[in-house]
Amino acid sequence: MQTTLKPVDLAEAQALLSRLPDTFSSILRTARLRATPEGHISVSYAMQGSLKREVTAASPNEAIRLTLVDVATYVTSCAQEHEAIPMSSCATGTELATEAPSPERALSKAKQQTLGASLPSRLKEHLGELAAAEATSFADVCRRFVVFGFEDFIARALYAGPTLLFNVLANELHEWDDSDTEQVMVRLDPGQAVRLRSTAKEYEKSVSELTVLCLAHGIAMQRLLEPLESRVSKCKGPAIRGLVSKLGLQPFAVPLVSGILAGSVRAPRKLLPKLAIALDAPESLLSTVFRGSFDRRLVPAFKAEGGKPVLSTAPSTWTTAVKALSLSPEDAKALLELGV
Repeated sequence: MQTTLKPVDLAEAQALLSRLPDTFSSILRTARLRATPEGHISVSYAMQGSLKREVTAASPNEAIRLTLVDVATYVTSCAQEHEAIPMSSCATGTELATEAPSPERALSKAKQQTLGASLPSRLKEHLGELAAAEATSFADVCRRFVVFGFEDFIARALYAGPTLLFNVLANELHEWDDSDTEQVMVRLDPGQAVRLRSTAKEYEKSVSELTVLCLAHGIAMQRLLEPLESRVSKCKGPAIRGLVSKLGLQPFAVPLVSGILAGSVRAPRKLLPKLAIALDAPESLLSTVFRGSFDRRLVPAFKAEGGKPVLSTAPSTWTTAVKALSLSPEDAKALLELGV
């Protein structure tokens, strides 16, 4: 038995994902659309350096779609293979130059943006202790908690009023109140920095204030994560029937709820709040636990006959999972009304 994704691989993939908006933007700014003498539509663009490509299709939308597929294939392949690879022959593309860029130049990490923040001295000291315990840098610890707290803030903002939400964040920061403050530099990926700045403006907060609030909120959420994972684990196995009953569902929903706890089935929008109440946790944090369960799932050992098995790369939708149970029309309808 082995995990499907190592923590290091996940971190590298997250780093790649964070760089994609800037990489795509850099490439697509060079794209030019034109009609060919044969009556087709072509898009020409430069990948990186001197490597240029051209995609041809019957319509503008199809040409743009093929361009996006080609760019995505190129970027992710560079990260995986550590070298540039030619475009797939099925994409009707023509290479216009033969010099391939170095992978370092093609996928160089976007320069991080720096946000100034005034931290209470006690909070800064705590972050320094965490960094030392984890053998990592202060900047990495700071960035991790700011991003974690900010993403949870955005998720809660969908259903909680700003006054209540900022009261929660202020109370969490109050734990670290200190007469002394120290200015620190928080380095975030460009996309994250832009989102945080725009959110601060939307809620009429300074960037420093929102950064510190999200940092303290991230620490608070991390403290809740471990006991929540324990509560979720205790609901698995035979105990799942008690949770199903508490959610107001019939016994035939046991496989579905079990799949949600394992992260293999997405919780529908009307069921997630009930799960949050039953497990005494914020919806956003609960979703984080479910995603973690899916990422840490094990690959079963087996002997394949007639080809390799297919392991899902994303959780099943609620609709797909319900239909797979082959329930009666009435029972299926009742479950599908919980959402998607």
